[in-house]
Amino acid sequence: MSIGLAVFPLPSATGGRRLRWHAAFTLVELLISMTILVILMLVVTQVVGIVQRNWVRTNARVSQFREARVAFDTITRNLSQATLNTYWESANDPLRTDAAGQQVSKATKYFRQSELQFVSGPTSQVLTAASGSSSNYPGHAVFFQAPLGITRLVALSGAGTGTVANTENMVNLLCGRGYFVEWGDDLPYRPKFLSELGNSVPTRSRIRLMEYSPTAEMNRIYSDGYRLIDPTNRTLVTNSRQWFQDALTNIVKENETVASRAFTRPIAENILALIISPQQEINTSTGSTASNAYSIAPQYLYDSALVTNPGATSSGGAQGTQHMLPPLLKVSMIAMDQRAGETLSSDSELREAVLTATSALFKQAAQYEKDLEGTDTEPGTLEQLLVDRKLNYRVFTTTIALKQSRWSF
Repeated sequence: MSIGLAVFPLPSATGGRRLRWHAAFTLVELLISMTILVILMLVVTQVVGIVQRNWVRTNARVSQFREARVAFDTITRNLSQATLNTYWESANDPLRTDAAGQQVSKATKYFRQSELQFVSGPTSQVLTAASGSSSNYPGHAVFFQAPLGITRLVALSGAGTGTVANTENMVNLLCGRGYFVEWGDDLPYRPKFLSELGNSVPTRSRIRLMEYSPTAEMNRIYSDGYRLIDPTNRTLVTNSRQWFQDALTNIVKENETVASRAFTRPIAENILALIISPQQEINTSTGSTASNAYSIAPQYLYDSALVTNPGATSSGGAQGTQHMLPPLLKVSMIAMDQRAGETLSSDSELREAVLTATSALFKQAAQYEKDLEGTDTEPGTLEQLLVDRKLNYRVFTTTIALKQSRWSF
């Protein structure tokens, strides 16, 4: 037996026609929906803002580190070609005078000689003009010669006629080259139209990696006033480090031309320090320790004109390390991102603290890890300094084997 429910339509006030009721939102439901929608829009707006800020920060960091990577590759590539072009010189004892009146002598010993020079070390010690303001030149500098073939970009009057050598196609000519870090503004080389606007466009101050690159024709180490080896007394070294001392004054200018190209110019911004550690290979078969690797330059300073570098123990007899390239160069570069560079530029107190602390580091090669990145249990001094001040950075490091070192005693 089934029970059914009958539904009868109610009579209509409009002549018996049935009324149809349509579903609709109430005012309360609309208010709740709008509130939820506003909350979602606020959340989405905040997420988009965070993503945008992170993208801008990441893009700036990637762009800056891309520039730093290119500069680092340039340094390592050019350093790997460094040469001293050494040759053997003999010390002679006179024996007699022959019938023609010529002196007859015998060689008593042979020693290396070179008219070229390799110098690396703290910038304030390498460049004389930087010694009084070491905080503006943190890290190290390096100067050397290499067959880079950089020549004048315009032909000299008389070139090809026999009066002046045409060097345009001499791609292996020796050139001087150098790198160091400097804090300063862009006033010397900003575009001319900005200078004409006066103070309406402020100068841009940054910590920059500078490249010293005179042309082969201006390799001053061959000039009479800068020769490393005295021409009359071949065993006497003179004018050491003088050929690159114009690196701080011969800077690119706004009005320079192809014919008046300056030798020093920036190649990367926001480079906090350049670290050069000359080292020798470790012979583990003889029981040598890692500390012997940097024994040729324990204070980072390496000068191929010196028999013994500061702090190093004498080795190799009277020759020492004179006129010899280090077998290995450990090269490190600390780069900051764009935002960190702007922070240093705008906050003079922070800048002074960071640059002063950085210039005080990297004096002893044995303290390299402690000064830079630290160990697994203890952070490095520079790393802690940058992290505490919320400055984003990246460290580039490599070890270069100098093929022209000719390392033997």
